[in-house]
Amino acid sequence: MKQHRSARTIGSPRNLGRRCAGLATACVTTLAVLAGLAVTPTSASAATSDDPAYIGLFGSQDPTFDGVYRQSLSLIVLDAAHARVPEPAVKWLKRQQCDNGSYMSFRTDLNSACGPKDSNATALAVIAFKAVGAPKRANQAVNWLIDHQDRSGGWEYTAGWGPDSNSTGLVIQALIAMKIDPKTIKTRRSGPAFLKRLQLDCDSEEAASRGALDYMANDPLAPNDFATAQATAALAGATLPVGPSLLSDELPAFACPDGDQPTAAAAAAGYLGRVIDANSGFVPGFDGVSPDYGSTANAVMSLVAAGYGANQVTEATEVLENVAADYSRDDADKVVPAAAAALAFVAFATDGDPRAFGGTNPVRDILKSRTTKG
Repeated sequence: MKQHRSARTIGSPRNLGRRCAGLATACVTTLAVLAGLAVTPTSASAATSDDPAYIGLFGSQDPTFDGVYRQSLSLIVLDAAHARVPEPAVKWLKRQQCDNGSYMSFRTDLNSACGPKDSNATALAVIAFKAVGAPKRANQAVNWLIDHQDRSGGWEYTAGWGPDSNSTGLVIQALIAMKIDPKTIKTRRSGPAFLKRLQLDCDSEEAASRGALDYMANDPLAPNDFATAQATAALAGATLPVGPSLLSDELPAFACPDGDQPTAAAAAAGYLGRVIDANSGFVPGFDGVSPDYGSTANAVMSLVAAGYGANQVTEATEVLENVAADYSRDDADKVVPAAAAALAFVAFATDGDPRAFGGTNPVRDILKSRTTKG
């Protein structure tokens, strides 16, 4: 039976009508579309279109919540794989940019002023523009992000939501891609300092939770696997695509109450490795049981970025290879670009082939999914 999956597999919760704070279990309705636990967006656009808002877009699924997000991921993958990057796909991303350099999740009317801004989409657009050689566009977007850092040091998905670890992790990766030290970008605190404030350490009574990050600055902090899988790579100083590295078998943990403490990235990686061990090779979704393959892909990249969990990286990669053909397509058997991109990123991180992952060819699938002019 096909697994239901989302168009968006790497990133923060979207504005689906309910603010998500606290434990992830309280956010299932809002976040399900992101974690592969809810129905796939239906195919809304044809393979051809005369609408400039669609021409060049990868994927036929409804782009309302992930258009810029999936386009940026796709462009990053194509560049990293040394594939042909279609100019219409780059033009699509340029047309979507707002006058101030930011991005909405998707602009249906390119002639109207932009509505609510999406820091996640903007951060990934920075990385994509840097990859494909559009530095002016990348600078405009990263400057908007810098101007919209919260006083806490973090970034929020969109105005009024409050800063969260997923959004902050993506912005940090955008800064790194632009060769900007994220520790130098700060209001009262920097982005990395904000993430460390959301990490459970020796103050947590549950030893198994130590090293995890919460999604927001809750009191008390609670482990959030979705957030930890996303933000750990940023703590480790990595950006997309995460490249392969020599990995230790170790799964670091905080030594409580006293002792030599691992870095924040190492402790988060140790937590992720133990989650993978406890769940037969995957990171569970918000129900604590069902596999969240997007977070599993993020966990692989985060472990590789931090340099730990060699065995867990192998195990999680095998799980993703086994579900690749199903995970990267929707219920209409159409390519889901962000899911295909997630598989390609895992291939990059594990020194694999992004054109041959679990019987799929993510690079080819992304290219073939592009909407062309009718």
